[in-house]
Amino acid sequence: MPPKNAIITGSASGLGRAIALRLARDGWRIAVCDLNSERSAETARLIEQAGGVAQVESLDVTSADAWQALAERLRGDWGQLDLLVNNAGVAGAGNVGEFPLDAWRWMVGVNMWGVVHGCHTMVNWLKANHPGANIINTASAASFGTPPTMAAYNVTKAAVVALSETLYAELLPHGVGVTVLCPSFFQTNLLDGARFTDQRSLKAAQVHLRKATLTADAVADAAVDAMQRKRLYVVVPGETWRYWLLKRFAPMYYLRKVSVLINRAAGE
Repeated sequence: MPPKNAIITGSASGLGRAIALRLARDGWRIAVCDLNSERSAETARLIEQAGGVAQVESLDVTSADAWQALAERLRGDWGQLDLLVNNAGVAGAGNVGEFPLDAWRWMVGVNMWGVVHGCHTMVNWLKANHPGANIINTASAASFGTPPTMAAYNVTKAAVVALSETLYAELLPHGVGVTVLCPSFFQTNLLDGARFTDQRSLKAAQVHLRKATLTADAVADAAVDAMQRKRLYVVVPGETWRYWLLKRFAPMYYLRKVSVLINRAAGE
């Protein structure tokens, strides 16, 4: 039986690598899509060690042409696509009016347009997979938590949730599952290359990452489990659901509470 095939963006490290290794244990063939060739090669080596098949693909997710070229290459090699994981992302923080517009464009280009490009380019190929295929999109608890100083990140991750919800309904008749990941802070290298306008915002992010007990492996396990069950939302860790519900039922109270928490973290 031929291996199942997955495209995973941002898989040179972090959550993308964790998802790749989780799938590799089940014998998947994985296109490691990233711009960091050295880390991609390391991910590919780990995939092979875990029992999967890897091929490294350099991909700029902000380029529609690059996505189209990738689709043409893989269609010729694979024939079938079973899973698209739009995971590539960048981070940063700064108050509206202070966070530079160039940084906004950078973040929107990677976090939002990267996911739009992936879905737009690959969705028809996924629909042609009659046994059923899947999409996993990485958003964040920030998509509904909307913490202050993180407007650009919040906006892009909320867009990923909205796109995923839309696709979930559109693709139901085709047997294609859609899962959107909304993790809170977890142990990762997300701050590498992140853009901050002030030290208080950076310090707050560092405090939350330092205190995080959630791991990339745990998020990857939850993602694959949800994919297999055709579940739309992955909100982890468990207590994050409380913030989801609080935001929905008492939004102004929630926003006052999160403002206090963020400012307290920045002051530590």
